[in-house]
This record gives sequence, C-alpha cells and structure tokens, in this order.
Amino acid sequence: MGRAVRRLHHRVGRRGTALLVFAVIDLVMAARLTTAHPQTSRFYEWLWILTPLAALWAGVAVVCAVGAFRKPDRLAFAAAIGIKVLWCSLYVCGWLLGQVPDGWVSATVWGGFAAVVGLVAGWPEPVNGGGRPAWTPPLE
Repeated sequence: MGRAVRRLHHRVGRRGTALLVFAVIDLVMAARLTTAHPQTSRFYEWLWILTPLAALWAGVAVVCAVGAFRKPDRLAFAAAIGIKVLWCSLYVCGWLLGQVPDGWVSATVWGGFAAVVGLVAGWPEPVNGGGRPAWTPPLE
C-alpha cells in the first residue's frame, strides 16, 4: 500500500475509508446516469429523468467524501443509505408497475447494499490505548 494511501487510512479510519468508497461508487453512478441514454435499459427508459438523478448521486458522493474527514459523520452515512434506499425503491416501483420486469433483482441488490452501509454506520471506530485508530499501520 502506498504511503499516501496509508496516510489517508490513518487520517480517516475505517468509517471514513468506507465513506470514501461509497463516494466513489456514488460518483460512478452519477457519471453513468449522466452518460446513459434512456433506451439503454427498461429501467432508464421508465425513469426518463436521469440528469436530476445523476445530480443527486453526485451530491451524495460529495457529502460522503466530506463526511469521511469529519468526526460527526452521521449525515454522510444517512445520505449514503438514503440514495441506495431511493434507488431500491425506484426499482421496486418499476417492477410492481410492470415497467421493469426484473426490477426485483436490482431492488434486492441495492436494498442489501443499503443494509450493509447501515451496518458500517453503526460500527464504532476502533482505537488503541493512545486514542489512535487501532487498525492503522505505523506511518514510519
């Protein structure tokens, strides 16, 4: 692992690293929605408002990235969970309305991912006796 990555892990801890991972995923989703054509999938065709949804995903990515460096990170985790629950809900609605035949599969994946984010949000940051994150390697 590179020195810069170790420093970043040391600075933000496990919870912050998780938020940075969520920020990257959310940014990738925003980029995908920005470049997607509605005819790409039945789901995108059904949604038709891809640009506002892309902006929402990008906004959550920013909130997660900023939250990774802040100790009160509840807002970042709430945003990370919320966007995934929204996405899950959109798939469920599309499926129930008969517009997205396999929407239940994606809804299960995004709902499960929201649950994992919720689990991570509930974990305390482990610390050693010196108050430093316990899991980080020495900076040397």
